[in-house]
Amino acid sequence: MSDLNINNSSLSFSWIAIFNDGTKINQYEENGIENKFQLVKDRFNELGYFNLTNKEGKLFTVDLINGLIGYNYLALPYIEVKEKKENVRLIFFRRHRVTLNQEGKEIEHILNYHLGFQYNDKNGYNQKIVLKIDEEGNFIIE
Repeated sequence: MSDLNINNSSLSFSWIAIFNDGTKINQYEENGIENKFQLVKDRFNELGYFNLTNKEGKLFTVDLINGLIGYNYLALPYIEVKEKKENVRLIFFRRHRVTLNQEGKEIEHILNYHLGFQYNDKNGYNQKIVLKIDEEGNFIIE
């Protein structure tokens, strides 16, 4: 399985964590078994890159070494912060919005991914840069 392929899960994106020593954890193994995100959280201090990829090959990368976010192997220049970043940490979560009808049946389910990083600036203040990504791979900066 290549790093750009994802499992046939109901999720539109899957993740790959790449650590400073070169080891990787894929959300889905070749046999379809899902690795829990806790495996990444257990090694947060060693995390170098975090990739989020969909079935069409759209790739978002958080470079935790340099404090950058990339899209399809290119840095997003309009969110590149030139200042020195200390203590760069990953931000990643999914948010589900479910709309129910009067009978309590689901009529709409919208899933968004939030991907980015937070860091301490030269004055010690916490700063965040986060993309909100829809299931088709469109994104906005939050």
